[in-house]
Amino acid sequence: MGTAREDDTVVVMWSNPDKSHRDPGTYESAHLFPGQQMCFGISSRSGAFDPRPARSVGAFEIVSGNLHISNFTSTTTFAIENLEGGAELVKVTSRRRRMVIPFEMSRVLIPSWAGLIAVTVFGRPPEVVHEAGVVDLPESSPFQLDETSKYFLVLVALCEPRLRGSSMAAVPSVQEVVDRLRQNDRFKEANRSSVNYHIDYLRERKLRVEQWAMYSANGRMHSKREALVSFALRYDLVREEHLSLLSPPVTPVASRDDVVVPRVGIHTA
Repeated sequence: MGTAREDDTVVVMWSNPDKSHRDPGTYESAHLFPGQQMCFGISSRSGAFDPRPARSVGAFEIVSGNLHISNFTSTTTFAIENLEGGAELVKVTSRRRRMVIPFEMSRVLIPSWAGLIAVTVFGRPPEVVHEAGVVDLPESSPFQLDETSKYFLVLVALCEPRLRGSSMAAVPSVQEVVDRLRQNDRFKEANRSSVNYHIDYLRERKLRVEQWAMYSANGRMHSKREALVSFALRYDLVREEHLSLLSPPVTPVASRDDVVVPRVGIHTA
């Protein structure tokens, strides 16, 4: 039997409450290789993630090169957030078996009687099309945004909390966007009226989210800001690299768990 390559390794990380009360940065991990399965449960004592449960509530498994998750519960839904996409999220409904986790780096949220359990999963790098096989179809990208414009900076400021935090982060108010952008020399004189102008321009002229917003809410309009953020992040119109267009925040924006796993030299314990 050949040795599994590093790229085939999946790393699952979770906080151990018995150790983290002494050191908040303490995490435990497990390394999965193709063909391996990791069942997990919820500790009856602490309500935390249990990698060696007496009774499993779910499982991770690598099948045909893909990381799968199963939900063995009768009524509980798990949520999986994309740690690279800010607002991408998929649900694993109860009794769902071998659902592919579509993200390279993800956070699995498992409801527990003690709160939400967050499990960080680092999967294998995705396969990409080689340069020779890439086809340029401009018509497939109807939303042409000028990344040097003021309206784009407004859009980035609206998306910032979800790009730095999670899909559940609140969309900033207009005044919060004003305060955030005033740190930029181009927006020293920004006010609510000017920011609202750019929001309306984005909504009506550039992205035209009005019809989409009404449809997605079954006839009930989202707020303009919520609709813009959801639309922009859904189609990758604003991405993490665009955060560099903003000035460094004076007050740090809530960020994802800073868990770093080396991509080199991963091995089983």
